[in-house]
Amino acid sequence: MKKKLLYMALFVMFVHLNAQIGIKTPTPQNTLHVNGSLQVVKDLNVGGDDKTKGNSGNKDEVLMSTGPGSAPVWKTIESQNFLKVVYVGNKTDISPASGSYTGSHNNSGSFVQPYIFNVTNKIDSSYFTYSQTTGIFTVVKAGFYNIVPYVTYNLSLNPDGQTAGTAITYIQKVSPTNTTLASSSTGHGERTLTVYHNLSSISFFNAGETFKVQCVYTQDFRLSGGNIYISYLTP
Repeated sequence: MKKKLLYMALFVMFVHLNAQIGIKTPTPQNTLHVNGSLQVVKDLNVGGDDKTKGNSGNKDEVLMSTGPGSAPVWKTIESQNFLKVVYVGNKTDISPASGSYTGSHNNSGSFVQPYIFNVTNKIDSSYFTYSQTTGIFTVVKAGFYNIVPYVTYNLSLNPDGQTAGTAITYIQKVSPTNTTLASSSTGHGERTLTVYHNLSSISFFNAGETFKVQCVYTQDFRLSGGNIYISYLTP
């Protein structure tokens, strides 16, 4: 018993003199140096002092360094101006599967059709919802959204003499008012079988506002493969 007390006293003196504790290392480089894994079952508190408990952060926050000599802090990814991808979609079908949307066959008229992504690879419903029936995105969380669609038109069903025309693709805010956020227009000559459009828009949306990708063409056409990704930015 006396030996145990002596060892404990010596250990306390050693810790006090060195102000460092090493676990599985004889040469600790910090106040507590663990040479191995660390398991935290509950909170991880940072900051505070000898009279104040440190901060354990909130759900979905990450720990970020504030530099040498300062306690790290809990922050959200969004607060650091990171892009958060909230939607990834693809169009893998040709619509309509047979036949085509009927254009006016002249450059003064057009046929309008939403571009619908029939495959949703990723969607974060806390930011917006998407209808595969109407092609409309409805915003849930206000903020800036980076919208990047890729669209293709299939013109192969047009006969000779009815292929030259104009295709226009819009990223369009639908409500509260129709507003064009970005557009791409292609005028082309006879026997062009495919048109490709790549667009991008960074726009602010309030909760409840809607947007879609809209396609316009002056000849008969079908909408073929494409994709879209949408990212959320700090409001």
